[in-house]
Amino acid sequence: MKDIKAIATKLGLTTEQLIFYGNHIAKVKAEVFSTLPQKGKLILVTAINPTKAGEGKTTSAIGIADLMHHLNYSVVLALREPSLGPVFGLKGSATGGGECVIIPEPEINLHFTGDFHAITSANNLVSAVIDNILYWNNALAIDPNKVIWQRCLDINDRALRNVTLNLGHNIVRTEHFQITAASEIMAILSLSKNLADLEDRLNNTIVAYNFQQEPVYLKELKITGSIMALLKEAIRPNLVQTKYHTPAFVHCGPFANISHGTNSLIATDLALKLADYVVTETGFGSDLGFEKFNDIINLQQEYTPACTVLVVTIRALKLHGGMSEAQLDLVDLISLQKGFEHLNKHINIIRQYNLPFIVCINKFSQDDPSELNCLEEWLTNQDISYGINTTYQNGVNADVDLVNKIIAKTTEQQEYQPLFNPQTTTVTDKIITICQKIYGVEKVIFSEVAEKKLAKYNTSPFRHWPVCMAKNHQTITGNNDSNNNVISIRDVKINSGAKYFIIYLSDIITLPGLNQTPNANNIALIGDKIINIK
Repeated sequence: MKDIKAIATKLGLTTEQLIFYGNHIAKVKAEVFSTLPQKGKLILVTAINPTKAGEGKTTSAIGIADLMHHLNYSVVLALREPSLGPVFGLKGSATGGGECVIIPEPEINLHFTGDFHAITSANNLVSAVIDNILYWNNALAIDPNKVIWQRCLDINDRALRNVTLNLGHNIVRTEHFQITAASEIMAILSLSKNLADLEDRLNNTIVAYNFQQEPVYLKELKITGSIMALLKEAIRPNLVQTKYHTPAFVHCGPFANISHGTNSLIATDLALKLADYVVTETGFGSDLGFEKFNDIINLQQEYTPACTVLVVTIRALKLHGGMSEAQLDLVDLISLQKGFEHLNKHINIIRQYNLPFIVCINKFSQDDPSELNCLEEWLTNQDISYGINTTYQNGVNADVDLVNKIIAKTTEQQEYQPLFNPQTTTVTDKIITICQKIYGVEKVIFSEVAEKKLAKYNTSPFRHWPVCMAKNHQTITGNNDSNNNVISIRDVKINSGAKYFIIYLSDIITLPGLNQTPNANNIALIGDKIINIK
């Protein structure tokens, strides 16, 4: 592991532009580069719907960046920060695997630079002050039943999904904790361009409604200064490195199934100013993180991907084709071919935006040659560009064919096609468009609650804002049953600080629970070394 100063030097950064957290982690004073123009091309890594077999989207993104760096391209990796919920839960580490890792792993996976702690504290300060106002005579006339701001924590804890708060003075209200990665503060910080933008977004965040059904804004709580103080350092991107010393910005971590699912805008913008190529990933499948990147992050077409990389594995395709997890090691061309239908749906999602793309076959060491040949033959017959990725096993000694094809794709001139015009499309029509064009359903059903809210939002000053779909990540439609022609919209929430509407599908949960044998059972401290974060 190199000293972070050496990594920073590759990007032209000086020690005066850094804030050090030991020898291997630093924050970058991004504000120094506010007037510097972007020069880089964005390579966006997405995937098919995730399975227990693992797709290796993060490892593929790291491996692609490492190979480019090894070939002397000017490249920066941009990833989200890990959340403690998944680290201690089912998913485990979010720093990659095999030869494709960002380091130092334990520090990044746990406290890192304290960004998540700062976000959690800022979020819960808002909740504490709201309840304090309710306790002390309620000068803002807040309706206790119309507080939409939720407490958060960065641990999977299903017991806190629905709790009753006894505030005293006979004031009782219901609270719904959510995980920090799904909080509005996380979304706001991730989307803020600078401190001034952050302050403006915070001030204009709706936290509750009063007894006259009028919005109560965060600025009315008179704590914006305190929140800004808590987030002063958290807004700055974190600089680390990969195992092969590729520079990596790892900053913010909004979930893609609930929030928008991409690392901070500041980190991506800074990376595009400092390098010729930026490799980033979006959360879960193309139906979630990729769609949201295009319809939320790239709303003004300032971050249009030069190439999209769609990661697939033989094992995941067989699972999507109906094969059981217990039989995955068996050769099954029929299940694999059935899985091509799922792959084709994700290809069509990318094509909706008319973006150059390539399929990345993330090859496992146990993949059978006949199955690999079957996938390659199908892609060839469909005239779809693809490459094979073995960086997990081979690191920078992997074949460079995939990287060369990605670089070539970034030179293609294709006119970006937005899914809809946000200025002229109603909130309801945005939802329907995403459900039909991205999820491929025929019918969208709105609950009475959702219809009532949308009737108001469709004519509000915020009607031009994008929508952020909150849904199950395991299937494209979000449905767990076989009915993939209908989607139910349960509720709609305005995130006025993030400047989008969250659209809740029928079964989404915003605070995960721990699995029966969580990863927390395995992690240990031996001497001064943390082990088993994986």
